[in-house]
Amino acid sequence: MKTIGLIGGMSYSSTISYYEQLNSITNNLYDDLTTPKIYLSSLNFKEIESLQHNNEWDKLGMILNDEAKKLEQIGVEILALCTNTMHKLFNEMMDSVSIEFVHIAEATAEVISGKNFKSPALLATKFTMEEDFYKDKLINWGLNVLIPNEQQRETLHKIIYEELCFNKINESSRDLFIEIVDSVKETGADSVILGCTEVGLLLNQNNSSLPVFDTVQIHCQKIINSASN
Repeated sequence: MKTIGLIGGMSYSSTISYYEQLNSITNNLYDDLTTPKIYLSSLNFKEIESLQHNNEWDKLGMILNDEAKKLEQIGVEILALCTNTMHKLFNEMMDSVSIEFVHIAEATAEVISGKNFKSPALLATKFTMEEDFYKDKLINWGLNVLIPNEQQRETLHKIIYEELCFNKINESSRDLFIEIVDSVKETGADSVILGCTEVGLLLNQNNSSLPVFDTVQIHCQKIINSASN
């Protein structure tokens, strides 16, 4: 297998999921104790979150680019970013970096399109829901992307940053997420994208009224597929 490099810590709770799933998928693929060689660059999320909300994306791009170059220098062959929101800086991160990058939105769009869904609702941070960097990847696959209303977007963003990024699970927040899924279903959504790597802590196929596409699961499968080729 090719050596995998992860840029994570945004937040640590989702990075844990990446590590578990990458190893589990590999065990199942080879039907033995095989596990991938992984280098993890785990960033200080307090610094990242502050720069995000202060709109200092140029600095964030430089941070990611520096980490990507370090991983390339130590022999990483497949690179992945363990967060949906920070894919906003894909181009900046990969500047002068030549190793293969597995894009979470591209992987997700491919799976949704392959299963013949047309109108997924995107549940994520406000950055991901309201800006075009992520939705454009989905639209390029012919998908009609729906997003929750403004109040619902505020609710999602607040719960993600104030609870899920601390790995806090509140049943009242789970109920709110379920209500938002029901609401977007009424507006025409035929499926839902867990478009923040922490959303799967509250939502899954068992409690969603719509088919669920978990971006962490999809991304991890694509990473292992790429590393195994």
